[in-house]
Order: sequence, then C-alpha cells, then structure tokens
Amino acid sequence: MMILKKSVYKYMILTFLLLLLFSNGLTNRPDTSILYSRIGILIIFYSIISAYTTYFITYLEKGIGLYGGLFNVTAITHTFQIFVLLICGIILLLTGFYPRKKYIGDSTSMIDTIFKNVKQYVNIINKVSEQFTIIEYALIIIFVISGATLLLSSGDLGSIYLCIELQSFSLYIISSMHRNSESSTGSALTYFLLGGLSSCFILLGIGLIYANSGLTNLDGIYSIISDSERYADYSR
Repeated sequence: MMILKKSVYKYMILTFLLLLLFSNGLTNRPDTSILYSRIGILIIFYSIISAYTTYFITYLEKGIGLYGGLFNVTAITHTFQIFVLLICGIILLLTGFYPRKKYIGDSTSMIDTIFKNVKQYVNIINKVSEQFTIIEYALIIIFVISGATLLLSSGDLGSIYLCIELQSFSLYIISSMHRNSESSTGSALTYFLLGGLSSCFILLGIGLIYANSGLTNLDGIYSIISDSERYADYSR
C-alpha cells in the first residue's frame, strides 16, 4: 500500500499523457493548447502536493524497489522529483499562455514599450505564436517531465536508456518549435544527430556491461564490483 502511495503522482502523469494523446487527435484548434496547458499545470501541481504528502523519510531510508528493480524510490530521488515537477510546472506556467515574441512599438519611450508588452501578455493578443501553433505543447512538456522523473529513480540500465530517450524525443520537438527560424531548425537537426550518436554509444556501453557481467541491474553490478574488489584485496 505504501509503494502505491509513493508512485501515485507518476500514475497521474501517465494518465494525463494518455488523455492528451486521445484529445489531441480529435481537434485542430490552436486555442485548445491554452486549455491543455491549464490542465497540465493543475496536474503537475497536484502531483507535487501528492508527492509531498507521501514523503516519509522513515520508509525511504533503505529505498523501495518498483517493477522488479527497474526503479528505486529513495528520499533523495523523491526530493529531486518534487523539484523537477516544480520547475517544469513553472516553465509551463510561463510559456503555455503567453506568446514568446514581444511587441516592440515605434515609440522610443521605455514606459510606453513596457506598457505595450504587458498589455500584449495579459490580453494574449498574438495567438499565432510558435507554441500556439503546436496543440501538443503541454503534451510535450509532460513527456519531458515523465522522462526526467523516471530517470531519477531508475535502477536498471534498460530503464535509464528508455527514460533518456523519452526525454530526448520531446526536447527534439521543443528545440525545433520555431519552424520559420533557420537557427532553430539547424540546432534541432544538430541536436537530433548528436542525440542519435550518443544513443548508440549508450547502447554500446550497456551491451559491453551486460556481456561481461550478465546483469543490467545497478545493484547487481555494484555487488559484482564490490565482490571483485574484495577478492582482489584478499588475494594480495
């Protein structure tokens, strides 16, 4: 029962991902991204509250294993997961409603320019901005959150790789959000190529570790290394 309480906010985020996947396929209105951003912020901050209320140091001192050791929940990972949820919620709050492009008037007065910028941000005048053209903006942010939070509690090489890829694919899309910008598309392509190359090296390293140890669990690999070091000290 305690394990289910610890991972309840993760199930909330995954459920929200499924709901967004189904709802985004039924609409093509750009304004709905604002609604999805509001729902996403509510889910994120409710997940923070749920994670904070289930934060018990006593039960997390030795850690709790989930799904056969694929994930390990400890006090440290729980704390950093709350921090990641808080930061991502603030980012979605700042970028999910207002346009990125600021309105700079012809006037040279700083007060006039600030007033026009504030008016634009409050009234959401420019709804054709980049994040409003992507209905799945909140969905992409939630994918990033899922990958980051699961990566913090990963206890297996396979789960580490999957969490990194889950987060990377979402970041590829975010980096190419400004479709009309040559710098944005160029940086997204470079990021994608380097990410694919790094994924190959990660898989190569995982394969070498598995070939030599026969394990992918981090605790098992740590036990083998500790035993080998202890045997080396004993042989001396």
